[in-house]
Amino acid sequence: MSKQVVSDMLKIFSASITAVLPENLIRKFVKYNPSNQVLTVNGENINLRNKNVHLIGSGKAVQNMAKEVEHILNSKIKHGIISIPVGSLNHKPVNTNVFYREGALNNLPDGNALETAEKIREHVTNLGSNDLLLLLLSGGGSALLPLPKPPITLTEKTALIKKLANAGADIKELNTVRKKISDLKGGQLSIKAQPAQVVSLILSDVVGDPVDLIASGPTTENEDDPSAALNIIKKYKLIDQIPESIKTVLSDNSNREQFPRDNVKNYVIGSNKISIAAALEEAKQMNYEPIPLSNAVIGDVKEVASKYTKLTQLFCKYLNGKLSLDALKADVLSCNIPGISRDGLENIIQTDKDVCLILGGEITVNVKGLGKGGRNQQLALEFSDLLHNAKNDFENFDIFFLSAGTDGIDGPTDAAGAIGYLDLIADAKQENIDPYKYLLHNDSYNFYKQFKNGTYHVITGHTNTNVMDIHLIVIRRKK
Repeated sequence: MSKQVVSDMLKIFSASITAVLPENLIRKFVKYNPSNQVLTVNGENINLRNKNVHLIGSGKAVQNMAKEVEHILNSKIKHGIISIPVGSLNHKPVNTNVFYREGALNNLPDGNALETAEKIREHVTNLGSNDLLLLLLSGGGSALLPLPKPPITLTEKTALIKKLANAGADIKELNTVRKKISDLKGGQLSIKAQPAQVVSLILSDVVGDPVDLIASGPTTENEDDPSAALNIIKKYKLIDQIPESIKTVLSDNSNREQFPRDNVKNYVIGSNKISIAAALEEAKQMNYEPIPLSNAVIGDVKEVASKYTKLTQLFCKYLNGKLSLDALKADVLSCNIPGISRDGLENIIQTDKDVCLILGGEITVNVKGLGKGGRNQQLALEFSDLLHNAKNDFENFDIFFLSAGTDGIDGPTDAAGAIGYLDLIADAKQENIDPYKYLLHNDSYNFYKQFKNGTYHVITGHTNTNVMDIHLIVIRRKK
């Protein structure tokens, strides 16, 4: 196992995070001229003369977004409530009217997050036409803004979302259900804030950057079919497991309030695409041949691991001269990895350098065991197992893999993700560790904690940003 390659991958991953640090993005997209009191957001001017600014934030990345907004607008902010993850607070407000509140332990809605959401609802409901509501949103915003529609309790709502996630529901399906049973999501926050003007700055943690799904779209019109949420619950055969309170809300399609389209602006200022571009530049500086392939990878972890194995096999055949460039492109497309297009393969060239394939997105895990882990750690272990089983296809190469979340938190653990490699399974067996036991029980966290004393865990702590996950596959010719 090459310590240098591991070090390189960690640096590439770090660069992908730095590129989407919230404070940098806010400085780029938000300007304020105190002399004429004009706020410029993404090139559009807003006259703040005789207006008060109210700052609301929810998500893993919003603390540093809010901190930068405080520096820019300062005393112009009349009131602010920022909902951030437990354990992440590291900022003393510049403005004494801005309050940072922690909640959502292990990225799960809890009583603290619920209390914050109630305070936000109470505050925005009292805004008037001379107010501007500046909303900061990022991944994790759903868990930090939990306000179930009556008579649903937070426990009931959380239990349903957990069952859906464990059954394999993807982020779009989860957020569709959240919007239906929540009192602030699905555009409800914008509706409740009327007649105030609403401007939302968003860091995307959803494939394709759909603003109606990021943090479950509290400032975006909900255009879902009224029966969409119910159909998702039926799809995963959970309809008989939900309480009457949720059934009541799901069946109520009356009183859909008019969304104030002309008074709401949403801007996506950070995304996985930006992270991948930064990873490419860092890999290039380290003398790799970087090949960005997709920022839209989705699917079940086992399916993605299988596709990545086939992808790696194809590139090794190509680098060995056993596959033409045209054949490589056609075969890579046939892997059916979401987000890979023919145009995206045009930058592949024959090279003597080590290759770094760069992908991003957000996959899912169908949890069947009682272990501890997350999608990135599970993917690293699953991929390593498949590499081990196909070892003869890589006889002239060493293969390394990093899968990690840009938020620094993978599932209910303190790891961002993990590193896999061609000989990981063999090395684990030499240490009398049974990797298949950990795979079977979805216990990837404890595997990586025990294996080599945690050397191949990716640990960053809260990064205060979130634009989904980064996957790096390094293919190195054996010397």
